[in-house]
Amino acid sequence: MLFATALLPAEGQTVDTLKAANLRNVDIVAPRLRGKLRANALGQITLNLDFLNDMPKLFGNADPLRYAQSLPNVQTNGELDAGLHIEGCDNMHNEMSLNGVPVHNAAHLLGIFSVFNASHYAQMHFSPTAISAGHANRLGGFVDLSSPDTIAHKLAGEGSIGLISSQATLHVPINGKMELMLSGRSAYINLLYHRLLNMKDMALKYGFYDANLTLTYHPNDNNTLRMDYYSGQDDGELNQKVSVYKGNMKWANYLGALHWERRMGRTTLQQTAYLSAYGNDFYTEFENTHLRLPSSITDWGYKAHLSFAPLSLHAAVVYHRLQLQSLEVSGDRQYINPAPQRQCTLETSLGADIALPLAEQLKLTGGLRATIYRSPDATFYGLDPLLHLVWQSPVGTFLVSGAIKRQYLFRTGFSSLNLPSEFWLSSSAVHRPQRAINLSANYRTALFKGAFMLTAGVYHKWLYHQQEYVSTPFEVIFNPSDNLSKQLIEGQGRNYGAHVMLEKRSGRLTGWVSYAWGRAQRHYPGTALLGEYPASHERVHELNALATYQLNPRWRLAATLVWASGTPFTAPENFYMLDGNLVSQFGPHNGARLSTYVRLDLSANYLLYSRNGREHGLNLSVYNANMRRNDLFWRIRINADGYSYRPLSFLPQQMPFLPSISYFFKF
Repeated sequence: MLFATALLPAEGQTVDTLKAANLRNVDIVAPRLRGKLRANALGQITLNLDFLNDMPKLFGNADPLRYAQSLPNVQTNGELDAGLHIEGCDNMHNEMSLNGVPVHNAAHLLGIFSVFNASHYAQMHFSPTAISAGHANRLGGFVDLSSPDTIAHKLAGEGSIGLISSQATLHVPINGKMELMLSGRSAYINLLYHRLLNMKDMALKYGFYDANLTLTYHPNDNNTLRMDYYSGQDDGELNQKVSVYKGNMKWANYLGALHWERRMGRTTLQQTAYLSAYGNDFYTEFENTHLRLPSSITDWGYKAHLSFAPLSLHAAVVYHRLQLQSLEVSGDRQYINPAPQRQCTLETSLGADIALPLAEQLKLTGGLRATIYRSPDATFYGLDPLLHLVWQSPVGTFLVSGAIKRQYLFRTGFSSLNLPSEFWLSSSAVHRPQRAINLSANYRTALFKGAFMLTAGVYHKWLYHQQEYVSTPFEVIFNPSDNLSKQLIEGQGRNYGAHVMLEKRSGRLTGWVSYAWGRAQRHYPGTALLGEYPASHERVHELNALATYQLNPRWRLAATLVWASGTPFTAPENFYMLDGNLVSQFGPHNGARLSTYVRLDLSANYLLYSRNGREHGLNLSVYNANMRRNDLFWRIRINADGYSYRPLSFLPQQMPFLPSISYFFKF
């Protein structure tokens, strides 16, 4: 409890006299709220990223997207899935951004880490769907990491040194009105974990780095200028010990942006000009055949937001330059390599939001976004409305929302795990823009004087013009074509589900428990994929629990628990040998499921020193403390005695959990 005592002269007047009484001591008593989540009336959740300091760390890192997966309606999809599946949508339906600038691949180490260096940012904003006409043209959710609004007045920094990676952030004040913030992170996985990365017949080498720079200038109370730069690169190599297979993956993100925020009384103008680029180069070698599949996307963009309550205006223009996955094959035989396919498109949008009070506790927020999208062979026009009805009742807040959304960029590829080998392509005369109709209803209320927060909701999404990649690497190599349409099929989908979350916001023990039930069904009429089947990321049931406990001033304990249904996959029904080659006959598409996913992570922070804003200590974490060997996928393994078909786990049998120790500091 938080106690405040004040010596205040106060006068109390009776009904029928003018007699005054002095009250010398007043005790104001209220619960001290330690909750990590903040939600506005439209359902956008904000997390203060300093809470990650207390959370379990994988290899010494607590990643923001890992904890975004514990929020309602977000599906966890295993260790090596780089995606964030919100309300049943594919990862490519989401917009991931840094200070509002899109990042086209937000994953390191095949999804174990994201590119979001949490110490460089103050908050993470999460929305399961568009709540404003200013949101980008996406069918799914929105995740944005924002820099601190304040300027540091003295040199400050923080960092950590772990067994797999180290990171540091430095705040450098300049003249009291300017701050330079620098962050860096680097991994040295192979130095200590090379034995762990040798998984039976496979050996993995891997490394990555991140670099962030933010220069903030605050000349007066009405203006803020900010310059952002980010770069990150991954380099991985996978070797098959029992064969001649060798694979190499390199991918990188680059981002630069200029922001200007101008306040004019009750009016605020925000402008951003940016460049965001992503490229990957997938290389594999087997049986004297060499294959490269490079691809990239580069955006030049400008966007502006003008708000003067109750009206907000939005404008955005983005020039996309895409290089589709281009096949380059060489080897003992003669190959025909199709010419690289490139697309240049222009996306222009205008939008407006208005909030209208209908009654004392009833508000209607409406928005409309108009878009013109020009691709090399077609022009598309879109008009996307959204409505939110908010009722602040005596028993809680009710929110009913509806929206129509369009998306003009697709991401696809060989895998269903959102790996960096996937590539972006544009809507065209053949591939029409994706479209979604969203309906949702949510309820939120505070319990026990705000000590607990209860949230519940339901949703339904109808998806149109969904694309799925149906080719295999072997078909691409031996039957190359410059017509991408032969490798894609188009269909429909629908996502629906419900969720409930209870958050404890006060006391030594804080955290939340959330449960979600959801279906993500897909249907591709006129193709070999008959009927309706679940999307590869669908988890019907998912339970997430997160808790932190302040044991004493030195010890902080934390734990996370994930229990989720297994994801679908296509299992073979028969195997047989033909001319020395293994041939498989597969069953129904996504007709089988991996086993139930269960993972418990534990963490303990011990402060060695803490005084006047300076501290340093140790973090001890255990990933998969329950030692369950969760399935990644099933695979066929060929050996001298024949072949077998069994699941592959992320952690080897001899080490079913991952302990980690890191040293952290702050000044």
